[in-house]
Amino acid sequence: MKLHILLICAFFSCSLLAKEMPSLEFSVAVSDQDINVIHYPASGKHLAIWFIPGLGKPDRIYDTALQLSRLGVEVWMVDLAESFFLPKGPSAMRAIDGKYVATLIDTAHKRTGKMVSLMGSSYSAIPVLRGIREWQAKQQSEGLSDNYLAGAVLFSPELYATIPALGLEPVFESIVDATNVPIVLYQAGKRGNRWQLDKLIARLEKGGANVYMKIMPGVTALYYDEDKTPATLDTLKQIPSQIVSSLNLLEKTTTPRVALPLSEIPSVSGSGLDSQLKPFKGEPTPPTINLTNSAGHPLSIQDYRNKVTVINFWASWCRPCVEEIPSLNNLRKQMENESFELISINYAEEVAQIQAFLQQVKVDFPVLLDPDGKESAKWHVLVFPSTFVIGPDGQIAYGLNGAIHWDAPDVVEQLRTLLPPSKEARLVD
Repeated sequence: MKLHILLICAFFSCSLLAKEMPSLEFSVAVSDQDINVIHYPASGKHLAIWFIPGLGKPDRIYDTALQLSRLGVEVWMVDLAESFFLPKGPSAMRAIDGKYVATLIDTAHKRTGKMVSLMGSSYSAIPVLRGIREWQAKQQSEGLSDNYLAGAVLFSPELYATIPALGLEPVFESIVDATNVPIVLYQAGKRGNRWQLDKLIARLEKGGANVYMKIMPGVTALYYDEDKTPATLDTLKQIPSQIVSSLNLLEKTTTPRVALPLSEIPSVSGSGLDSQLKPFKGEPTPPTINLTNSAGHPLSIQDYRNKVTVINFWASWCRPCVEEIPSLNNLRKQMENESFELISINYAEEVAQIQAFLQQVKVDFPVLLDPDGKESAKWHVLVFPSTFVIGPDGQIAYGLNGAIHWDAPDVVEQLRTLLPPSKEARLVD
């Protein structure tokens, strides 16, 4: 039994590792703020400042930091939202000024004399890149020549200024175009932003950044506890040594000390999640669908005309997605005698995983599989759930980022207004 426990801890980043906390915590004063730092000491030449995105439990991040310290990388773990008493989420990351991160870079080097790299995931990539540019601007204005910043290691960065209305392209934060430092980018292969990656890299490289990219196959969210797939657990075992190699690579790549101009973000249409159906603003003609369900049976939709079709993109790890399933079941029941169709498309989960889910949760509508996420990319889906409503003319009428109660009377009535006239009504006309 003791041997089994040791093996589990070694191979699956047992939660006991997260409880093996570092011996030192301290704060760094920046302007009028004190930033708390959790310290993982090490004797090697690298120091990584890791910025927590603020969402979910950080146990896996703590585990990786502990493993890095054992491999000789000193880690400063920072939760900026917590230090500033900000609500957790993307809005907090977008609100943080780069001066705080820039001061941390200077402080880390002054205290240790080490080569500094920044790390972040999801939306914490925004203050990371802002801080780097702020540090460059200071080096430039003060005529400094020290080059102790290696670059950044980012995990599935979310660098959007906002989530636009469903069907529209995202608008990136202006810091993307003002970034010219080397970046190692680890992208979860099954994360929703996977198919925006080429656009992001193109923007970064246009500004002069050297981007080294690695796709993590089969991973949805490396540092999200609910992602327990074998691919993710295996990647977690390998990632500490890969980060060490990444830091060595960044050290060998020149980091410019010249800050690029920072432009204003253009105005965007739509923002965040929706609480009701909204008129669709993207390309109104829906893509064709050729997918199979969890039993391997194909379903093809080439022509959406002459009925109202609701297409719901979701994932079983997405709590709002799961919570809205009962109301979708009720909607389908209320519309069962109408010219109406409801289907869902599951995002990038394994067949066995979905089959197990469907045995536990009652789903009364077809569930199609999008195994690599390319179908979702065709529809420009960025968040889950996302739902499209197609009218009898075959064009997308409404779109929705987020979950709602689909069986609410006002929602049902809104869908009914799209229905084609009944046969009796046509005869009367």
